[in-house]
Amino acid sequence: MSRSPTRVLAVVVGALVVLAAAAAVLSSTRGTTHYAAGSPEATVQAYLTAILQGDTERAAGYLDPSGSCDQADLAGVTVADSTRVNLVNATTGTDTAQVQVAVDRTDSDGPFAVGESEEHVYHLTRVGGRWLLEGIPWPLYDCTGGTK
Repeated sequence: MSRSPTRVLAVVVGALVVLAAAAAVLSSTRGTTHYAAGSPEATVQAYLTAILQGDTERAAGYLDPSGSCDQADLAGVTVADSTRVNLVNATTGTDTAQVQVAVDRTDSDGPFAVGESEEHVYHLTRVGGRWLLEGIPWPLYDCTGGTK
């Protein structure tokens, strides 16, 4: 007696759904890592925390004031509640640093979760003893809303 291809496919799909659900639960219950105060990693973490909480005023405080982005640019930013960010790598020099992160989003509408992941690199400069974000940091893709 042979198994029908439909039945085998259903078992495989069911197993994948269970594995995806387990991965989602594990990643959402994982604790937050806190980085050393004053480090480039802590600056990126604080910026992204403010972004995820919708606090554009606080997030703008981590932007280099001599750059092209400001709070007005951040005002239109929306980030899905399902967004998770993980540190990939950090390189720190005397007055410059780069922090690479992986941004994971899951669309859990419907019976199958669809996820996407992308990586972003934050460029930081030390200004007055503080690390500040240079350029156009994610989730921004341009900075035209500011008054600069």
